[in-house]
Amino acid sequence: MSTSNLPHWDLTPIFPSSKAYEEALAKVSSLCSEAREQIERHDRLTAVIETFNSIYSIYNTISSYAEAKLSTDTTDPLSIAEQGKADELGLEVQEVGTLFYANIRSYQDEFSDPALSEYGYFLEHTLIESEHQMSIAEEKLAAELMRSGSDAFERLYDTVSSTIGNGERTVIQLRGDATNQDREVRRRAYYDELKTWKQYENSFAFCLNSIKGTVLTLERRRGWKTPLERSAFDSHISMEALDALISTLENNLPLFRRYFAAKARLMGLERLEWYDLFAPVGSSNRSYTYEEARDIVISSFAAFSKEMGMFAARAFDENWIDAEPRKGKVGGAYDTSFHSAGVSRILANYDGSYDSVSTLAHELGHAYHDSVVMTEPAILADYPMTVAETASIFAETIVFRNVVEKADRDEAILLMDQFVGSAAQVCVDILSRFYFERSVFERRKEGELTPADFCSLMLSAQERTYADALASKHEYMWAVKSHYYSTGFSFYNYPYAFGQLFALGLLARAEGEKDFAAKYRELLSVTGKLSADDVAKKGGCDIRKESFWQEGIDMIETYVKRLEESAGRN
Repeated sequence: MSTSNLPHWDLTPIFPSSKAYEEALAKVSSLCSEAREQIERHDRLTAVIETFNSIYSIYNTISSYAEAKLSTDTTDPLSIAEQGKADELGLEVQEVGTLFYANIRSYQDEFSDPALSEYGYFLEHTLIESEHQMSIAEEKLAAELMRSGSDAFERLYDTVSSTIGNGERTVIQLRGDATNQDREVRRRAYYDELKTWKQYENSFAFCLNSIKGTVLTLERRRGWKTPLERSAFDSHISMEALDALISTLENNLPLFRRYFAAKARLMGLERLEWYDLFAPVGSSNRSYTYEEARDIVISSFAAFSKEMGMFAARAFDENWIDAEPRKGKVGGAYDTSFHSAGVSRILANYDGSYDSVSTLAHELGHAYHDSVVMTEPAILADYPMTVAETASIFAETIVFRNVVEKADRDEAILLMDQFVGSAAQVCVDILSRFYFERSVFERRKEGELTPADFCSLMLSAQERTYADALASKHEYMWAVKSHYYSTGFSFYNYPYAFGQLFALGLLARAEGEKDFAAKYRELLSVTGKLSADDVAKKGGCDIRKESFWQEGIDMIETYVKRLEESAGRN
């Protein structure tokens, strides 16, 4: 389908001019000075918290705006400059935050203040964070060095990966051919993609070595046992819950290998190649116009919750979505919120496939979550990735279940394959990424890794998860996935599996329950106030037990069985 008439988002309601952006920068800087003075005077904790809420609300909007502009045109000089100003301001915000951490213990006698009752988890979490801080001078130096070091390598990765290609098409566009019905087109795109990644492998290896080396140094100095321990802390998930999740994924790898075998039979193949993973199955050639995607998402949301349907309509009507794939624009999709403006924006690369429809639903699920917590003070509107992915996958599953029940047989096979294939990515491929990142950190302790080392570790991780279900693997997935190139959050992978299985577990428990939409909204509303374990309890779930995670897997298995029936058993 043509993508030239797809919408670009409208950012003018957020900052209508460069002057407004500059004024916001100055306001945050002024608030940081005020917070610093409040802490030094030891003002009441309520006053300090109020100032930090203002800082985070405006700074969230600034940083989201800068990211949004740059991600749609990574070579634009103005956007690069605005990102630089946001990063520079971020150092100031981080510095005053470090000062707060350093002094948090002196405020402990005020934790019981009734005016701070909703901040209980945040304050206790901050208290633990303070135990893992270096001195104020060291933290300031680390932040300044990161800007010109690992953060710069992250920006380099984004710029290079969004522009390279085979001379005719970017690697992002090549990856889009993974859903092409023509197997030869998929095969050529796959090998062209591999050649491109190999051509730039040294650049990506330098970036990844720098970022992972920085993380190891800083986490060690801050007293974390491993980057994974820090990641779980930042995700507000207990290690017991994380272990239960990983074990459930490992125990169910045979289920997903059954799916890969069924898909191969449906495609008339003995075994899938890597470039077959996202290929459509069945005889349906259905493509969705952007307008059809809009109607599907809105109606599906509304069937679950009138409020969600109205929200999705607003996002489309007010031009919140940048849907057109184009050179210079980053790949993938994301949602970003602007707390002080009370709105969100969604980046997508729409190609007419059902996967693109599902992606819109996924990101609008994030945005709906944002809208629920946006009325909270900025501190309490900040939720971790674990529960964030719950809202997005919950939303895309609502759409899937609504669409698949109305589809004819051939289209139903295609849609079920899309659903289980996506679940396989979140459960199987995510597990391989988890293994890979854990092994990279272990090896990076000994020194820098070569591109060949990264490829070897990637293949080893994929062998553990896919085994012989695929005839080929993708040794450059370490270069493909931008999530590895984040200094601020390591193991940017398991939260997706958390979200997938938590969302499906909630849906399984919602069967037959009246007005579950209200209960779901209430659960989302506390995601910035409680640990992930305690948020789950609001839905009647114990995420420290494998039996809960298995409920989500069981829902996936119902569709695996239907695909196996359609494929016929050997």
